[in-house]
Amino acid sequence: MGNTVATLETLTLADCKVAQDHAPVDRCEIVTDIVRLEQLSSDWQRLWESDRRAEIFQTPEWSRAWWRAYGESYRLCSIVVFAGQEVAGIVPLVERDGKLQFLGTPEADYADIICEERRAAEVLTLAVQTLMESVPDWKECAFHHLSRHSRIYRYHRELPWTLRAWLRCVPAARQHTIILRNQREEVFKALLGKHHTRRIKNKLQKAGELRFRHLESAQEAAAYLPAFVRQHVRRHAVLGRRSVCSTPEFAAFVRELMREVGLSGRMRFGVLELNGQPLAFALGFEVNGKFMLYQHTFDLDAWHYTPGELLLWSVLDYAKEHISREFDFGKGDETYKDRFANYSRETFSLYLEPRGPAGMVRSLVRSGQVHLQPVVSRVEKLTKSQPVMLRAFRELRMWATGARSRLQQAHIDGVMVQSAGRLTAELFGKFIWSRRATEVFARETSRWDGDALIGALDTSDRNVSEAQFGDLVDMAWEHPEILTLNELPQCRQRLKSGDRLYVVREKGSVVLLCWVSGWSGAAADSATPRMEATPGTPAVLVDEYWSARARDLSLSYRLLLSILTREAACRKADLLVHCASNQPALRMELERQSFVPRFHTTRRGILSRQREFISRYPENSTLRPSQAA
Repeated sequence: MGNTVATLETLTLADCKVAQDHAPVDRCEIVTDIVRLEQLSSDWQRLWESDRRAEIFQTPEWSRAWWRAYGESYRLCSIVVFAGQEVAGIVPLVERDGKLQFLGTPEADYADIICEERRAAEVLTLAVQTLMESVPDWKECAFHHLSRHSRIYRYHRELPWTLRAWLRCVPAARQHTIILRNQREEVFKALLGKHHTRRIKNKLQKAGELRFRHLESAQEAAAYLPAFVRQHVRRHAVLGRRSVCSTPEFAAFVRELMREVGLSGRMRFGVLELNGQPLAFALGFEVNGKFMLYQHTFDLDAWHYTPGELLLWSVLDYAKEHISREFDFGKGDETYKDRFANYSRETFSLYLEPRGPAGMVRSLVRSGQVHLQPVVSRVEKLTKSQPVMLRAFRELRMWATGARSRLQQAHIDGVMVQSAGRLTAELFGKFIWSRRATEVFARETSRWDGDALIGALDTSDRNVSEAQFGDLVDMAWEHPEILTLNELPQCRQRLKSGDRLYVVREKGSVVLLCWVSGWSGAAADSATPRMEATPGTPAVLVDEYWSARARDLSLSYRLLLSILTREAACRKADLLVHCASNQPALRMELERQSFVPRFHTTRRGILSRQREFISRYPENSTLRPSQAA
């Protein structure tokens, strides 16, 4: 759908007309106590209701919930403007590290001053003057998330030049939305009639009972909240981004919102379930004929069902019956929004600098940002329009995020130099030249009976589990020294092809990762085309991926090999295990369990192209693998 709605931000003359008979604003109060701000909540509510386009993010309920969750890290510094004894406007601000910002941000998608339209210019002028002259010890005031129709954006140019000289307005982003107006039925018919979405729904319905519903009780919503947070964190991590849900404060904030706003009021917490299990979530708000899709996510382990698109279809189907004006997709530059939205709303950041040399320097920097931002926006638009460039940009971002996390962890562990060296070597090996030689040990599993061996092992401190894709995302985000974000696409492709990734943990810590190929016929054909321990017998190939350093892994290898050998025996397949020369513990355990060397492999990489060379040892060879190599 094209950007055909061009008059959204146009206000009527009645909206902009300034009444002449109201009392002028005459004083300000700087509120630093939340109790005092709470005493003004009825005036706040009255002013909020005077705006027919008011957002949920400027309500007293939103501010109360946000303060309870995040307030310990901030100092309240709000400006209340009076006209005589009447509250004429509120500029809800907080301060941290010398920076002033709107109360409720950055969690809010939109922000603005709270006042009636007729007094907007007066309120803004007196509030900014008070900030400049009466509020001490601040370095910058940043008004983020301003839409084009926000009062602070529309009236900041009317400030006296002595104040306007210290303001810089910088384009920030574009938020996608669906404007309904007089084309409501046509818009929803086009959105809900997509053939691809119907096929996804039919596929899921064949898998079990499919249901989308909005949670109505706070108790049930609280029970679902951990799954929502986990899915959201994973969904953003796989894109190389930190989720807004990644802090414990956010979960507390949502719980406070449920109590303040109410699930049967303006708040909507939807869940898409398959056989009672949550596949996807949508957290939104329904205010003044508008639905705001605030946060949404889906289960990465159910990616083959494409649950995200079906979730969006379900939310739009709900909006068709309940909203009249607009469907806002909220913050974020996800490419799918271009397919659904018919309008994009530009947002801005307005920076106010204090008088003095430091303020002048920052003002010059912001002026440069004003001129640079359009160029950055054009580059981003070009990148989004070219799939190859978009993938390359995402890969670069994920690599940079993973490398930064890895070096940060190395700094904490005190191994910065070693980690930087390994990272450099990996980059050289990936893009320039690499060589990796391994021996492949084999064992015929047809005569294996290792249940007694497994039963004799002490497994109280260690366990072996099969990892799902979501587990790998958690690992990459929390333990970049084990797995980096840029490796996730390759891991996902291997899981999709039928390979499995096994994780060994000791006392809850990951100590081993290994890929296993050949459980399915297709995987075996592609993974082990030239390696068979016994001619005509299928083979399962184990290739160790990562192991902890400076730890005795003998018992962990013993448990892992025993379990994999048992599973291979159940499938009447032989087990092949890669072992490099720098893995003495693995080699020792292989020999202990009667594995014998059968192949020598060499993998060479030149300019990102990989080739593998395999040679077979003589059947009756008594050479050790290193000697045969």
